Amino acid sequence: MLPYVFLGEWISPKLAWLKIGSYGVNMALGFLTGLWLLGRELRRRNIPAVYAETVIFLAIIGGVIGAKLAYVLTEAEHFSWTELISGSGLTWHGGLILAAGMVIGWFIYKKLPIPVMLDAVAPMLASGYAFGRVGCQISGDGCYGLPCSPDAFDKIFCMAYPNGIVPTNIEVHPTPLYEAFVNFVLFGVLLKIRGKFKNPGILFSIYLIVSGFARFFVEFIRRADGRPDRFLGLRDAHLIALGQVVLGLLLVWIFTKFRSSKIPDYGIMPATPEPVPAKVQRKRKK
Repeated sequence: MLPYVFLGEWISPKLAWLKIGSYGVNMALGFLTGLWLLGRELRRRNIPAVYAETVIFLAIIGGVIGAKLAYVLTEAEHFSWTELISGSGLTWHGGLILAAGMVIGWFIYKKLPIPVMLDAVAPMLASGYAFGRVGCQISGDGCYGLPCSPDAFDKIFCMAYPNGIVPTNIEVHPTPLYEAFVNFVLFGVLLKIRGKFKNPGILFSIYLIVSGFARFFVEFIRRADGRPDRFLGLRDAHLIALGQVVLGLLLVWIFTKFRSSKIPDYGIMPATPEPVPAKVQRKRKK
């Protein structure tokens, strides 16, 4: 395990406060990769690629704040303002919900076709989550699974995290690796089939369904880590994942039955010139 890729104390004791975590590095890689890929995807759909910067920025802000709020309100033992500014304690679904709300609100503000934009970001949601789970695995932050049975066939996949942020010498299911694998595969599949659906919005619906099922099933072998059961032995993550699947199925029906006449087939918009950034406009005026 490698919880930190850089510690300030390596240079000087005065820099002991400076720590660069492997989880944060992987999240940064996920966002940067998403920015590059989303720009290419928007360009393919004849939508200004510069919009990718705003989408990723809103996703970062909403994702971090939403993940932190969800952790404090549903998983932390007690509410604390210090928990809100700590570097630990993040809940993915909280980040997804708030980030989605902020990004969709921006789509509405810019009068962008929401089904088309949702399809554009769907593969990047899968890859971003996968990068985050790789960060969890490398840092050993405690989101690993239950101990493995000595006689179980799946013991070959199990491992210990002796040097992780939340260490354990017991061999457990490396659930971050399971989720990272599924979501990297989902990312590749979504890219492969993104031009197959005439009605925009279907691709995003598929993302919701597959990722929701994946999270629902992997949650059974993740350690509870103080997260309480809510209903029939299911935790918040189970219930939200099921809600995600139901929403995906509902959206498939909606996007199949109803489509605005203003949205072209396959989400390929009419070619328009890309907006010139304000800084470039000011330079041209000079």
